[in-house]
Amino acid sequence: MIEADLRVIQRRAAVALASREVHRVLSLWTQTIAPHVVTAVLFLAVFGAALDSRRREIEGLDYLSFMLPGLLVLTTVGAAVANASTSLYQAKSEGYIEDVLTSPLRPWQIVSGYAAGSVVRAWVSAALVALAAAPFTTEVAHPLGAIAALAIAGFVFASLGVIVGIAAETYDQHAFVANLLVTPLALLAGVFYSARALGEPWETLTRLDPLYYLVDATRYGFTGHNDAPVLISLGASAAAGIAVFGLAVALVGRGWRLKP
Repeated sequence: MIEADLRVIQRRAAVALASREVHRVLSLWTQTIAPHVVTAVLFLAVFGAALDSRRREIEGLDYLSFMLPGLLVLTTVGAAVANASTSLYQAKSEGYIEDVLTSPLRPWQIVSGYAAGSVVRAWVSAALVALAAAPFTTEVAHPLGAIAALAIAGFVFASLGVIVGIAAETYDQHAFVANLLVTPLALLAGVFYSARALGEPWETLTRLDPLYYLVDATRYGFTGHNDAPVLISLGASAAAGIAVFGLAVALVGRGWRLKP
């Protein structure tokens, strides 16, 4: 009976933590959602519309259709990392992380709670960007493939954001690590160019970028065009997400940089 009661308490606590994180995202939407959407829409307007007007094509696709899937991945990734890392860093710096750690929550439930807000922020931001671009793009070729790729991207980088929030001891470290991780991956992910059009060593560096395969899988979902095998890309990305989530759970379980 005691174990059953404990499980009920843990479930309610996990739901409460996740609900708090989601509420934080939605109530502060001008800070958590709007910047990602505005940035992506500006990219679409400046790069997509300007180059598309010159009838430029990449891999047989008009430039806007080629670029949009990558921008959705970047929006998802940026929002997911920023949310989890910022929320956890604030919890540490303001001291209320101790309330979470001393609760009956298991480590995986704590990580899931913080990741929940990140995933909601990422998906809402990406959905708004997709809606903004809808009048200028064609029909989605494989909707389930696109959804799967963006879902995996949100999961992977929400878990990574938890690790960044745990590791950062100052705000400068938090910002530096997040930018150092996301910016290079984004620039080498083949969002704005085709990897085949690059000379060495840039083509090889692009293909070594794990984010490239999520962009490629998302592009397949939207346009039917891909460079790498889609199932392998999604499977490897999902496996990476499980590994990153497991590392985050292990760090929370040890209390690394969380406990005084």
